[in-house]
Amino acid sequence: MKMIRLCLSVVFLSIILASVSCKEPVAKEEKTPPVVLDTTPIGKQLAEVSRQISKSPEDAALYHQRAQLHLQRNDIPNAGMDITRTLQLDSTNADYYITASDVNLAAGNPGKSIVALKRAMELDEKNIKALEKLAELYFIAMQYDQSIQFLDQILRTDIHNAKAYFMKGMNFKEKGDTARAMGSFQTAIEQRQDYYEPYVQLALMHTARGNKIALQYYDGALRLNPKSEEALYGRGMYYQEVAMDYDKAIQDYTSISEINPKNKNAYYNLGFIHYQYLKVNNEAVKHYSKAIECDPQWPEAYFNRGLAFETMGDIAKAKSDYQQALTIRPDYGKARIALLRVQK
Repeated sequence: MKMIRLCLSVVFLSIILASVSCKEPVAKEEKTPPVVLDTTPIGKQLAEVSRQISKSPEDAALYHQRAQLHLQRNDIPNAGMDITRTLQLDSTNADYYITASDVNLAAGNPGKSIVALKRAMELDEKNIKALEKLAELYFIAMQYDQSIQFLDQILRTDIHNAKAYFMKGMNFKEKGDTARAMGSFQTAIEQRQDYYEPYVQLALMHTARGNKIALQYYDGALRLNPKSEEALYGRGMYYQEVAMDYDKAIQDYTSISEINPKNKNAYYNLGFIHYQYLKVNNEAVKHYSKAIECDPQWPEAYFNRGLAFETMGDIAKAKSDYQQALTIRPDYGKARIALLRVQK
C-alpha cells in the first residue's frame, strides 16, 4: 500500500513538473512596470547618497544626510528610518538629535521632538540650533516664560543674535507685555537691518495704537520685500482706518490685487472703501464681486454687495445677496434684518 502511494506521488509530481515545463508562467505574461527615475535635484542627491551608503553601510553621516533629504521632500517614514539608523551608529553627535527632533515634529510627535532636543543640549549645552528650536516649541505650546529662558541662554552665548530678540518679542507680545515686545523687536532690527519680520510686527503694533510711526516700519518692510501682501495690507489698513487717506489705501489694496489676483481681502476692502466712504456704489459692487469670485462662501461679501445694490435701488439683486448670505450663515442677523427690509 505504501509502495502504491509512493508511486502515485511520483507520478503526480511528474505531471506537475511536466505542466510547469510546458506552460509559460503567469508572471512572464505580465509586463514589468518601467522604473521611474527621480531626476529632480533632491532625487539625484538621494540616489548618490544611497550609492555611497551601499559602499559604506556603517557611515552615520551618510544616513543623516539621507534623512535630511527625505525630510526636505516630506517623506517622513524614510526620514525616520534613516535617522534611527544614524543614531544607532553614532549617538554622540548633537546635530543628529536636532534632525531627529525635526523628523518627530513633522510626524506629529512634539514630545519626542523636545526629548531629542534636550539630548542635543546634554551633548552641547551651547548649541544655538537646539536652543532656538526648543524656544519655538515652547512658544507654540504657549509656555512663554520657558521659551524666554531658552532665548536668554542663546543671548548669553551670542548677544547679537537678532532672531533671539525677535522671538523674545513674540513671547512678550503673547504675554501682553507690549512695551517689552516692542523693545525686543527694535533690538532685533538694530542687530540686523535686513530683518523683515520685526518691521512688520512693530508696524502692526503701532497701527493698533494709531501711531504714525507705523508707516515708517511698513515702508521698511516693503523696502526689504516690495511684494509683501502682508505689509501692503497693513499699510492700507493704516491709511484706511487711522489716517483716513482713502486714495493711498486704494493704491495699496490695488497693488495687492496685482501681485495676487486671488487675495479676497484686498478686493473686499476696496469694496468697503468705495461703498462706505466714497459712496461710489458701482465700484463697490465690482470689488465685492471680485471678492466673491475668490471665495464664493463668504457671507460678509454677499451682505455688503447687497447693501451696495440696495443703495443703488436694485432691490432684486440686493434681496438675492442677502438670501445667499443667509444660506451660507443662517444665523447672520444683519442679513436677516436687511432681507426683511427689502421684502416690505
